[in-house]
Amino acid sequence: MNENNDQDLFLSSIGFSYPRNVQELESFDKTFSDYTLKSDVNNVDPLKIINRTKQDRPATRVDFHKRTVLAAEIVFQLRNEWSLGHLKLQKLLYLCQNALHMPIHAKFLKQALGPYDPILMRSLDKQFLEHKWFMFDSADFPKYKLLDKVGGHSEWFNIYFKDNAERINSIIATFRSMKSDDIELVATLFACWQDCLAKNETVTDDLLVTRLYSWSTEKSKFSKDDIFEALHWMKQNNIYPLTS
Repeated sequence: MNENNDQDLFLSSIGFSYPRNVQELESFDKTFSDYTLKSDVNNVDPLKIINRTKQDRPATRVDFHKRTVLAAEIVFQLRNEWSLGHLKLQKLLYLCQNALHMPIHAKFLKQALGPYDPILMRSLDKQFLEHKWFMFDSADFPKYKLLDKVGGHSEWFNIYFKDNAERINSIIATFRSMKSDDIELVATLFACWQDCLAKNETVTDDLLVTRLYSWSTEKSKFSKDDIFEALHWMKQNNIYPLTS
């Protein structure tokens, strides 16, 4: 089956298909006789619509394996960094999902330390052990101990992420030496910014400061200068949500 047929079947399965005969064409014309297209057709990207719809489907075992492989690559590259732990790994995965628009299939909830998915971390720790890649130990350094088959994720990473490896490597490098508190601040600001856009609010630095402080009392540890500096850094490094 060729790619065009695959796309036709997919569109048909979600209720969109081309008229296949005269009767269907007449029915189509009648149904949409009073329809007016108000969008700018030059800005409509069918491929993006299809990809977005595919991302909304239920996650599969392959999706979860891809997520584990991505996390393993992050840990492997940052394994000697003092700042690497659950929090930093979680925030990098959050940014991969939201800044790089990669489907991680995680549910990042509004937690005191920013967007966080506790189920995700338990799953990753378990998968790392089963694959004999890493073992997490919060009481020691490095927190991720190397196991017998460390590096075994690389072949899968090259298969799954060959088209996104450059972007992934870039975001890992960007946050390599960043402290846990700092990446917590950036990820939480990103989430606040994203929420403002979803509500069609005009995003300003002052609004983001307000939203950050209302996120959790935990955020009082950041001064306004810390927040403004983080926002400036995010804009310089293009780490912020887009409007479309």
